[in-house]
Amino acid sequence: MLPNDNFSYGHLCYIGLVSLLLLYACKKDEQPVATHTTMEIIPTTDTLTQVINANTLLTASHPWYIKGWVYVSNESTLRIEPGSIIHILPGEHSNSGGLVITRGAYLHAAGTARSPIHISIKEKGNILLLGKAPVKNKMPLADHPDNKLLPGIAYGGTTEQDSSGVVRYVQLHYQSPMSEGLKLLGAGSRTVLQHVTLYDRHPGMKPIFLY
Repeated sequence: MLPNDNFSYGHLCYIGLVSLLLLYACKKDEQPVATHTTMEIIPTTDTLTQVINANTLLTASHPWYIKGWVYVSNESTLRIEPGSIIHILPGEHSNSGGLVITRGAYLHAAGTARSPIHISIKEKGNILLLGKAPVKNKMPLADHPDNKLLPGIAYGGTTEQDSSGVVRYVQLHYQSPMSEGLKLLGAGSRTVLQHVTLYDRHPGMKPIFLY
């Protein structure tokens, strides 16, 4: 049927434009919606060993134990809830233990003034934050492929604004004078350190405010 005299060409253009907009809207609604949810794993056992290679959450519901040296790798994030209690124990074949945030991984240990995070180090050990920032004097073994004494400690790079994580309102309790508590190697300028305190369990020793 032909349009009558009152139905102008402008009306046809208007109807066509509306049809195109409706068709575009329908196709747009069919597009998958992008989400930014970060999946985290809560360990089923309270003792952590060897390697953490996925985003992991340590809750404040019960104490956690790190046995020997535990490495957070694969650019994963270890998140520790405020008020959490963590005990670092020596490994089965050594008298030391600790937590190593490898280059590219991330530690989110953000306690609060009322609910700080407590980490106790029983023997020799540290928490190491390894980053991609430039380092002047690197240890010779750090990037050596045959390094069996200190595996997984490669650090340093060219990213000055790298971030190895957030460490805020964390209290480190140690028993051995060999423990430094927290050590940064190549951690960039975006690494956040606030209200980190080192407590010596020997009588008469005062707390050391690291950051």
